[in-house]
Amino acid sequence: MKIGEAAISHLVEIAYNTGMSSGPMIAFFNSFGLNNPVVHMLDSKRRFANQAWRELNGSSELPEAINQILSPHHWPQDDERQRQIDNLNKALRIDGWVIEDNLGRLEVTPRSGLGGDAALRRLKDHGDLINHENLISRIRAIEKSVEASPADAIGAAKELIEAITKDIIEKAGQEPAKRASPSELVKHSLKCLDLASDKISDRARGVAAIRSTLTALSNIAHQLDELRGLYGSGHGRSSTSRGLEPRHARLAVGAASSLCLFLVETFEKHDLSK
Repeated sequence: MKIGEAAISHLVEIAYNTGMSSGPMIAFFNSFGLNNPVVHMLDSKRRFANQAWRELNGSSELPEAINQILSPHHWPQDDERQRQIDNLNKALRIDGWVIEDNLGRLEVTPRSGLGGDAALRRLKDHGDLINHENLISRIRAIEKSVEASPADAIGAAKELIEAITKDIIEKAGQEPAKRASPSELVKHSLKCLDLASDKISDRARGVAAIRSTLTALSNIAHQLDELRGLYGSGHGRSSTSRGLEPRHARLAVGAASSLCLFLVETFEKHDLSK
């Protein structure tokens, strides 16, 4: 996660205004991987905070550091804490980020339309019949990692497919096969929605195109599973696997979220038509 000068300036003032003395301030930043020597008295806490935030800038630790520096522990007055959050948010938006309050925990995510995907945003508006809490938690995991950790985003996109397909299968009164692959789960969920390719009538208009499209949906899950195995966060891979960039994550997330949106919307329509 990378932020600009305005956001850094706000964070410097936030750190200074917490009232932390020199030792605790040094310990705070060192808890995020910095290695500053502990001294009794800093020459300038503002100068130190400025250097520390710059060292954290671009790292995966930065979002958590922002969450903790704005915690109620440092800002017990709700109004003042919210004012600090709002001011920082204005600066972060310039850089393409936004702070969201998730049950008291602050999460820094890409602004809509920048690091995320339109289908993901539409998915948030669905899911009344799907496990909505699970759906939202998966989407948040993707949004947090698309820019900061592309490999983790690929893994989260694959898990989103698994979560939604399993929920559809279970709500159809069936059990997902144990150790089923993502593509197998997609095929099973399509069958639950009466969309299995072998169920399409040979007399249906455009039958070949329809069957090819349905097969392609399963292929999305299969290819994403392979990509996740090669580069994603599973199978012992590093969350910063070489060769992966945010553009790769956006491709994977875009494909997965479009598939999931189609499944969720079809499920809702299918359920309401009964």
